[in-house]
Amino acid sequence: MNAIVEFPALSTINAYTQVEIEHDTELGALFSWMKPSPRPCFNPQLLEEFEHAEKLLELHQGHINDKGRPARIDHVVFGSAVQGVFNLGGDLGLFIEKIMRKDRETIRRYARLCVDLVYRRHSGFGANISTIALVQGKALGGGFECALACDTIFAERSATFSFPESLFSLFPGMGALSFLARRVGTAKAEQICGSADVYSAEDMHRMGIVDRLVDDGMGVEAVKRFIAQRNRHANTHRALKAAKAFCQPVTHEELTSIVDVWSDAAMNLDSRDLRMMARLVKAQDRMATITPEEAAIETIFAPGPMVASA
Repeated sequence: MNAIVEFPALSTINAYTQVEIEHDTELGALFSWMKPSPRPCFNPQLLEEFEHAEKLLELHQGHINDKGRPARIDHVVFGSAVQGVFNLGGDLGLFIEKIMRKDRETIRRYARLCVDLVYRRHSGFGANISTIALVQGKALGGGFECALACDTIFAERSATFSFPESLFSLFPGMGALSFLARRVGTAKAEQICGSADVYSAEDMHRMGIVDRLVDDGMGVEAVKRFIAQRNRHANTHRALKAAKAFCQPVTHEELTSIVDVWSDAAMNLDSRDLRMMARLVKAQDRMATITPEEAAIETIFAPGPMVASA
């Protein structure tokens, strides 16, 4: 049974507006649902709400207080409450404003928040917690990177993945190269990061990037079944996760060094790049208000996210 979580020392959980966190007591799992507004991207408020909640999970080493009952969290699942969208990535409107103002410090601070977020998920919050991404809909840019940081990626068949950053002369700098290189090798990682190609969930599954491919509408059920199976052999999987950290380490230093390169590159964008970025902002705005009926029509006539947003 799911219940809204009351974290230790956290009395403002109901004040969250960009994310909803549920606790499945039987599975020992948190479900973290993104619902960013006004557009489905990583805006600063979403990042700050994630940081507030997740740092408490780190601080208490995976233990929470759910309505007076102590509980240990072994799995955290990340998904989206936005119809047809996992996450569209960075806050491009913010980027345009700060680049035009030559405000490198704000760009760098935003980028560091993103890196901290993906590193918490990659490291299991320092508490050997299994992290799972459930991708339903479009995962672009930072949304794709957010999924890559997790131990296991589930994707429904209609999900699509892309790094559109090369359209405006940037690259995905919040972990994409680091995480993809460890899944598919450096050469393939560079190709994916630099192409702006749109990949289907089946494409990603064939390449070994998506771990579990499930039918549309079955994602939550499949994730819960997966967690229940893992719980029957919990000690084995915890030990394997700890061992993997030595075999394929991604350090916080590596991620921050790369994102500083990204920040410098962002400040060098010209007016043409910013105009392209502005076009993508308009596409993000439209996707934030699209109805389910419009989404169905768009799926029929424009199956790739960049077809609709370019």
